[in-house]
Amino acid sequence: MRLSVCMIVGNDAATLPRAVGSAAEIADEVVILATAGTEPVERALAASARIRLVHFSWCDDFSMARNASFSIAAGEWILWLDADEWLNSAAIPQIQACLSDASTLAWLCWIQDQSGDDGAPRFSPTPLPRLFRRMPQLQVAGRVHEQFSPDIMETARRLRLHVRQSDVRIFHDGYSTAAEAVKLARNIRLMQLELNDNPQHFQRLIRLSQALLKLGKAEGLDYLLQAWRQIADADHPPAVPLAAALLDSIIVRQTRGECDSGRSLEELHAVATAWFPRWPPLIWRRANWHFKLGRIPTAARELENILRLAMEKEYQSAPSFDMDLLNGRTHLDLGICYAAMGVRAEAIRCFNAAMRFPRWMPAARRNLEILHKSPPG
Repeated sequence: MRLSVCMIVGNDAATLPRAVGSAAEIADEVVILATAGTEPVERALAASARIRLVHFSWCDDFSMARNASFSIAAGEWILWLDADEWLNSAAIPQIQACLSDASTLAWLCWIQDQSGDDGAPRFSPTPLPRLFRRMPQLQVAGRVHEQFSPDIMETARRLRLHVRQSDVRIFHDGYSTAAEAVKLARNIRLMQLELNDNPQHFQRLIRLSQALLKLGKAEGLDYLLQAWRQIADADHPPAVPLAAALLDSIIVRQTRGECDSGRSLEELHAVATAWFPRWPPLIWRRANWHFKLGRIPTAARELENILRLAMEKEYQSAPSFDMDLLNGRTHLDLGICYAAMGVRAEAIRCFNAAMRFPRWMPAARRNLEILHKSPPG
């Protein structure tokens, strides 16, 4: 089965050789839509008969560019890559195996962030439908954070095909600290344009609030509350995983006294427990709340739950979250709980575990010193 790798490239041609090179062994062609002119791409890449380079006049809409790249593709299958993404060697046989499955419409690939220190993972991997059959029914929508519309699961059901989880990992480092502010500002502008046409778009309201609040813009709270009001009275969890991040933001901002959701913090934490029992940020937030209220054993149980979910790999991975919650940070916090409870041996064990992570080593060392200086009992 022929495979087309489809990419959009703007001002990020510098990382393009890595992306194209990583897919060279598996791709029958690489379709590149250049939104900032073809010359930067030509300079970055050596000429190749398998590269189809097309200029696309930028129109403030990633979905239009993305769909245009899909329409140019000639392969039976499409692999969607961005210029700041790449495959490793393990992905090649995995993708080859996926292409031979006649009953599958699309494969979910793990988007693995590598924007932490020394290229380490910073955020949890997220499964997205990046490998799929080239079909006219598969179109994306959204000026930014584009997604299949209709939902690809719905299309698969209609066609009596499947959307399956693969082991393929697509590595990504485009959200390094240096690049993040620029991309957030661009995304804010595009999402505001989109909300002009659809003011109640649930996911856009959440993402816009997140971007604005990351940049310290107070108006992000207005969008946050608009999204919250759409689900505040629901009696079941929304189907959109991003709702977990919305609930987390509401809890954080209400704890700080910055907004009023119309529910108490206790009610909000109860909703979080019922709707998203395996998403680590909400569990950690709840542990912190219990700790501040003096419910130390309860806080410890919540933190133990995070570490259990991490060990058994049963945690909810989407929406993406800070990977520190699965290791150093939670070990440190659990050690503090055990120390407060007088469970000395367990506290030492947790602080030693936190010492393995450079970010948490100083705090873990300080706590160990305090513990060793204090008399047992």
